[in-house]
Amino acid sequence: MFRTLTLTTALVGAALPAAAFTHTGEEVDPAVFEGREILPDPWIDDCDVERSLVPIEGKENLYRHTNPFPSTHSGLVLIQDEGALVIDAGNHCAAEWLRDEIRERFDVDITLAILKHAHFDHLAGSVVYAEAGAEIIAQENAIEPIIGEKMPVAEPTITFDEEMTVTFGDYEVLLHHEPAGNHSNSMIQVWIPALSAMQCTDVCQSQTVPYMDFLDFYYPGWIETLDWVIEKDPGVIEVGHYTPATTEDQIALRDYMTELYDQVIALHREGQPWDQLWRNVDAAEPYRDDWFGYELMRFANIQGMFRWVDNHRRGLW
Repeated sequence: MFRTLTLTTALVGAALPAAAFTHTGEEVDPAVFEGREILPDPWIDDCDVERSLVPIEGKENLYRHTNPFPSTHSGLVLIQDEGALVIDAGNHCAAEWLRDEIRERFDVDITLAILKHAHFDHLAGSVVYAEAGAEIIAQENAIEPIIGEKMPVAEPTITFDEEMTVTFGDYEVLLHHEPAGNHSNSMIQVWIPALSAMQCTDVCQSQTVPYMDFLDFYYPGWIETLDWVIEKDPGVIEVGHYTPATTEDQIALRDYMTELYDQVIALHREGQPWDQLWRNVDAAEPYRDDWFGYELMRFANIQGMFRWVDNHRRGLW
């Protein structure tokens, strides 16, 4: 079922131009957030950070916003006459800057924001979008941690389960959630077919070793997600950190992760204790010279994969 939302001055309390889009999601009952406790934003005063909003080469109307706090965070921005669609924030002051930069350069407001997963480092500052009158989309599993962790972030107004389509201006935008999880159980991949562009934050990598010990990790769903991304073969993949990536980067990442899993589970089945096992895992060795983070992340990656295998392998008992 498609719904049409029209944001007017009566709704947002400011002189904004009307903006309409259609979607196949479900509107959230605001009552679910009533009375929730909200913690202070620990980064709200971290404003001395560089920001940027740059066009993506060869992708009309598509931009990339970045800020380097607490590490490089980035997301896609789609500009239309109807307004701007923005993915993630990452920092309150950076979100304020982005809101104002979009208004100044394009004479439109942020009318739709997509919160890709319920990790605070990507959602921080998203209240700026809500206060500007934007509708907020998240996967339905994001609501529980937003409430339970008392996150000072925008409250979703639209959610979905596995698939959702947004028609925003001239573009159809597909939102995809892998039900088996990947990097959280609330992750969204955002696919814009007409531009061959995708946002695949944290799951996809740009010639980097995955972060630390696979925080909030679901191995089978991670591989399923990479298969889905590879099948789409995007021309550009925004990974939420560092630099944009390619499909070839995701093929290499899938090869690395499956080899890491295969090595860890084989050694575990041999009965090797942890202190012996990790020394015999060399899945990252082919990427030592080409991928960022080898020295910092390699050992932690083995730890995370060992934890997954150890928690899920049962054997003959």
